[in-house]
Amino acid sequence: MGGKPLLVLLTLAATVFAQLLPSCEEQQQVVLGWVEEKYVEAPHYVIVVDRKPYFVPYPFYASVNVGDKVRYDGRRWQIVQRAGEPSNLVPITLLSPSPSPTP
Repeated sequence: MGGKPLLVLLTLAATVFAQLLPSCEEQQQVVLGWVEEKYVEAPHYVIVVDRKPYFVPYPFYASVNVGDKVRYDGRRWQIVQRAGEPSNLVPITLLSPSPSPTP
């Protein structure tokens, strides 16, 4: 077996092996955002966060509303802030000192 056929075989084997490994995109990631929509796609309960649909368990689906801020940590969904509730964040303008006048 010459060098070129061996190289082609190794390249093909590496490509097949790479397809079998999970990519970073498929791994569970943290989701944090506002619920834009919710609907049932039988048998799944779906919420849309940042234009991306997610399947959620029924108890969470029943308790969440459009406009709520939600978080998914890879294991469970939780409501971070209800729609219409004031944020607990302090505006950045209150934290930074006012600029000093320059002569």
